[in-house]
Amino acid sequence: MRNSLIPAALVLSCATATALADVQITDKTSVGGVVFADASHIDLKNDDKTGKEVDTPPTGTGLDVKRFYLIVNHTFNDVWSANLTTDAQYSSATTTTVTTPTGTTTAVTGQNTSGGVTEVFIKKAYLQYKPQQEFGLRVGAADTPWVPWLENSLYGYRWVEKVTIDRLGFGTSADWGLNAFGSFGDHELAGYSVSVLNGGGYKNPTRTKDVDLEGRVHVKPIEWLTLGAGFYSGHLGQVTASNDTFPTNTATRFDGVVGVDVAGLRVGVEYFNAKNYKTVNNLAASAFGTSSIVTSTGTTPVSDKADGYSAWASYQFTPDWSVFARYDEAKLSKDVAANLKDHYANVGIAYKPLSALDVALVYKYEKVENGSTSVSGGNANGSYTIGGATGAGQGKFDEIGVYLRWGF
Repeated sequence: MRNSLIPAALVLSCATATALADVQITDKTSVGGVVFADASHIDLKNDDKTGKEVDTPPTGTGLDVKRFYLIVNHTFNDVWSANLTTDAQYSSATTTTVTTPTGTTTAVTGQNTSGGVTEVFIKKAYLQYKPQQEFGLRVGAADTPWVPWLENSLYGYRWVEKVTIDRLGFGTSADWGLNAFGSFGDHELAGYSVSVLNGGGYKNPTRTKDVDLEGRVHVKPIEWLTLGAGFYSGHLGQVTASNDTFPTNTATRFDGVVGVDVAGLRVGVEYFNAKNYKTVNNLAASAFGTSSIVTSTGTTPVSDKADGYSAWASYQFTPDWSVFARYDEAKLSKDVAANLKDHYANVGIAYKPLSALDVALVYKYEKVENGSTSVSGGNANGSYTIGGATGAGQGKFDEIGVYLRWGF
């Protein structure tokens, strides 16, 4: 979608809008949406095999619509409700990389034979049963326990950047399965969310041999202080009846977070420890992204670990203005390529002219040392490869631009 007229029209409509709200189709059904867009300049330089820095896509100046959610909510009664949320992504090639039970592969997409197209897919589609605050059930494609809670309850700037495990591929925001959730107390003194999942993410509803488990608990011992812990265990949708006799590893992840929200100040620190999500293809290249779950050849997959942290702070100094900053650091392959590291930072100032519109001037920086990885969010719901072509190389990413979140 970069360099298209659609994002420009969206930005113009945001500037001229006077009121934004869900459309009430009936007293029980509402239709709305959320748009994440930006206009920015990106400079990505990766080391080639000779050690020379070379410009790499998405280097350039342009416009992106990174998310375009259309949301339908329907209430049947005080207990039963439903949600349908669609998203969109831009695809410019006649092939695409897809997840299969044995890893990833390149597949032909016939709908793209005429050139680039925008594909619409389901992000969430669930039926909810919630008889009381302390207990509810969702069945279908729904929020996973950790990422959306962290984004909405503690971080608050998802429209600028994904949280660290979502960026780096150690977690996702929605999946197909069954979710139980609830909270306790007038000010949500405690809460929980537990999901049984297919494991492949919301774009892949494929039936798996066994289900994955993800969960979260959190407490607020003081009104302004939140403590949270989460876990994940499973095969990420990669083990089915066709390859369940192959040697496999189990992916596990543990999360912890401390968040403070008081007098307009938000501060938080998240830590994650992940095992057997991904590894590097070989030490010479140290290109991170090969599956650690199962191989297509039936050989024993390589076991690998990763860990990292994310620290953020924001301060709303008037009802309309705020400043924010964040720093992430991760060791992506501690057992195989121990020197492969990712560093990420952003800083910005945000303005809220309307209740449903946020605009921010943002600077982002990222550096990957001693190898490379693919990072989600470079442009239009896509990803970018950052790092060197060898295990001794590096990559540097700089971006400056205007970001916005528009709700309607």
